[in-house]
Amino acid sequence: MDDQIIEKIISTTGLSAEDVERKIREKQRELSDLVSREGAAYIVAKEMGLDLVSRPRQKIEIKNVVAGIRNLTLEARISRVFDIRQFEREGKASKVANIILADGSGTVRMSLWDEQTDILEKLKPGLAIEISGAYTKEDTRGGVEIRLSRRGMIRILETSTLPAVEEIERKAAAAGRMEIKDVKENENAEIRAVLVQLFETEQFYEICPECGTRLKQEKIEIQPGVEAFAWKCATHGTIRPKVTMALSGVLDDGTGNMRVVFFRELAAKVLGLSMEEIVARKGKVFESVDVIGKEFVIIGRIRRNKMFDRLEFVANDVKEVEPRAEINILLNLFASNNNSGVTG
Repeated sequence: MDDQIIEKIISTTGLSAEDVERKIREKQRELSDLVSREGAAYIVAKEMGLDLVSRPRQKIEIKNVVAGIRNLTLEARISRVFDIRQFEREGKASKVANIILADGSGTVRMSLWDEQTDILEKLKPGLAIEISGAYTKEDTRGGVEIRLSRRGMIRILETSTLPAVEEIERKAAAAGRMEIKDVKENENAEIRAVLVQLFETEQFYEICPECGTRLKQEKIEIQPGVEAFAWKCATHGTIRPKVTMALSGVLDDGTGNMRVVFFRELAAKVLGLSMEEIVARKGKVFESVDVIGKEFVIIGRIRRNKMFDRLEFVANDVKEVEPRAEINILLNLFASNNNSGVTG
């Protein structure tokens, strides 16, 4: 507990760890060593005006997670764990890894950076965890991702009321499937629809090859009095960018239609090309591409396009329609309806 108090003093006051330790030792001597280190730390914190009363944090469901939340507490099961990716940042080795969380109301991506990735060896698909001291931000694809703050924690739960991850995914496949006419802003959704139109304006843009952040050219001074434009990442500095693309079109499922956006690898997947092929064919990407009229199952998030003030679907995954999977979804939906007492 004393370490948590010390951490709060450091983060709130900006004092160094050495300064805080000195104040604690001085307080113990002042009180003739009649108080413990923890007690002295508590007194120092109170004298500095810090509120150490723990207030319960409200846990929210993933479906309600939006960008801009601070001090997030969330309980979920791990759906997927990605490998650690290592790179160099400002001349120092760095690493990042992603995990996908699910709780029955939706899924969300969480990014772990540097020493936070040490816990990955303990995180396996299916485990229930509690995240605290986290925050959310908009990712480069217009979705939401969770990040741990410096004081954030991941706690593995021995028991949880959450259903097993297999049950969550099974129900998501049935209940998560939506018709275009029913979608709402900021919802996660799975839609089976036909791609009826492609906007063939090539939308290439540059990203950081290390962290994937979208880049803009900035003016830099290469020598006194001489300036030039260069691609600069806020995290990794001046770099050689990677070129990628966004693909947009229109989906129709018979109940309505809406604009859809595929970023990067998903754009390549829809076109049936690799990203290398797309970049090499720049200016002729859509030649010999025949996907109009093709049916897809698309998983993503509904957002509002501020420029046109209309809803659009930002894809997080795209799959071709598999008859066996569709049959299983119908069977699961039928079983759920029967268990709920719904009759035909």
